Amino acid sequence: MWRFRDFLPIHPTDTIVSGGEGGTPLRKLRSFQGNVSVKDETKNPTGTFKDRGASLAITTLSRLGVKHLVLSSEGNAGCSFALYSHIAGLTCQVFLPRQANPLKVEFSRKLGATVTLVEGTIADAGRRVEAVAKRETSYNASTFVTPFRHDGKGTMALEICEQLDWRTPDWVVYPVGGGVGLVGMWKMFSILEKIGWVKKRPRFVAVQPAGCAPIVNAYNSKKEDVEEWKNPKTIAFGLRIPRPVAGKWILRCIRESDGIALSVTDEEIRTSMRQALKDEGLLFEPSSAATIAALLHLYGEKMIERSDEVVLIATGSGLKTLEQF
Repeated sequence: MWRFRDFLPIHPTDTIVSGGEGGTPLRKLRSFQGNVSVKDETKNPTGTFKDRGASLAITTLSRLGVKHLVLSSEGNAGCSFALYSHIAGLTCQVFLPRQANPLKVEFSRKLGATVTLVEGTIADAGRRVEAVAKRETSYNASTFVTPFRHDGKGTMALEICEQLDWRTPDWVVYPVGGGVGLVGMWKMFSILEKIGWVKKRPRFVAVQPAGCAPIVNAYNSKKEDVEEWKNPKTIAFGLRIPRPVAGKWILRCIRESDGIALSVTDEEIRTSMRQALKDEGLLFEPSSAATIAALLHLYGEKMIERSDEVVLIATGSGLKTLEQF
């Protein structure tokens, strides 16, 4: 992704902290009658698009003299920040809900992070992080608390356009948890349009599980902000965010794109995980598979045309969530 460093908020003298993130394939899906590709972010160093945001954040924080960072995570971000902190020689403390995928918890520990499990949701973990950051003067690298993560993930938009010979797809289907990637990509698509590298911006489809769909509810109710989802329950732990911090920004991006917000059931997600593996050889975690489940609704309910060019964002590998197949 660092080929696009001129689009990123870094200093010319920054030493890049990289594990080889970005440059992920844009792969056509054979099993759908339509023009569908998947941006396969499972090929990143820790198997997730979180590596893009972690690489940019740690690069910048290292120059600013940060020595210790702390963050809340549902799992993948903890692994990513553990890796890049280790590469840069920073210490990292991760707070995870106790229900987080066991392999993600262990992976974060193996990469050198101090891991604390918290009762409740990621919102409860976030409150613990805020208290620790104030008490210990640690840097809070949680979603939308640090300004760097969304620009790192925005490089997915740059790569997609490059891979499509500098044009945009008609639709980008994105699984929304914290919404960092959606906001980051919308920013980059907007920049590309303004500088004349592309002629238009794509429309977004925001997908959430039916058991935790605060963005879908707010969007379809025409609200300007999200309300906290009570008792979130889903196998897609990465999307189990009861009230995204950037709710207003996420809703604004979907509306500016003239997009769609929809929810899918856990049963549909699990079926799509198995379908992706059997039909395409793709091992997706539940959050990624939610986009395939959504595609069936989009076509079946004629929300999009079969001739439309569609890109699904596969955010994470199923290797860390095998217990959920």
